[in-house]
Amino acid sequence: MNRRDFLMGSAAATGVLTSLAGAQTSGGRFIKSICRVNFPKQMPLEECFRQAKNAGFDAIEVPMQGELEATATPDQVKALGDKAKAAGVAIAALWVSPLGSNPLNSPDPEVRARGVDGIRKAIEFAGYLNCNGLLLVPGHVGYGAKFFQGYEVTWQRITEEVKKAIPYAEKGKVVMAVENVGNKFLVSPLEGRAFVDQFHSPWVQFFFDAGNILTHGFPQDWILTLGSRIKRLHIKNRRATPGRGGQPSGPGGLLEGDVDWKAVMAALVQVGYKGFVSPEYGYNPDDPDQLKKLSADLDKILAMA
Repeated sequence: MNRRDFLMGSAAATGVLTSLAGAQTSGGRFIKSICRVNFPKQMPLEECFRQAKNAGFDAIEVPMQGELEATATPDQVKALGDKAKAAGVAIAALWVSPLGSNPLNSPDPEVRARGVDGIRKAIEFAGYLNCNGLLLVPGHVGYGAKFFQGYEVTWQRITEEVKKAIPYAEKGKVVMAVENVGNKFLVSPLEGRAFVDQFHSPWVQFFFDAGNILTHGFPQDWILTLGSRIKRLHIKNRRATPGRGGQPSGPGGLLEGDVDWKAVMAALVQVGYKGFVSPEYGYNPDDPDQLKKLSADLDKILAMA
């Protein structure tokens, strides 16, 4: 891709994101979003949409599971998109769940091919849902003490396979955003930046999680380093001291932990981030007010910007 094509693609990607953001926030910088995992597993998506809106959220992230399995028909996916629109919520991101069992760094080329096909299917679904962002966890060096594949070969294989998906993303006008998680891959902001930049494509960007890096970094530092590459944002709070398996302790509530939210919000403003901000917490059946608490705490954090 030459510089002219890249700039045109960047403008297209930014335009899609900005137009949606503007529609949801009426001129505001941030869009309050929530994740499907904050609701009971068996709850229909239509009810999740309704409850999210009632709690003050304007968007929701959904995984390719349940009603959105890869085997769903176009009409079924379109119907869910219509239900979200009727509830007044946007689909902030579609999680490419098939990558969980088909990592792009697998030593088996057939597994990697299925992973790329999962991304292709997600891009197709995103079009039906009026969604322009995917969450990708493309592979893993390992989890906890369990080693899977070497770091260098992981980088090489994921790079090669993501390149195969770029034409689909470009055609569908859908951004593929790679998230920092506990997979022991992209463990510094410099690596995250270099990984994105090597593609020279506006359709490969970063999905930043402010709570996931507390054991090995600071979210405000990552934000300033990644800059405009951040296209989606997860927030959670944890303790910086590693817990079991070397992962951050928690998660606790949004205002319970070691994240410096004032510094995080200042960094987001400095890099010009505009768009979805999604708390990512699992459903707690013992706290019937969990969703309202998350919404209220998110309001307090956003007010720091």
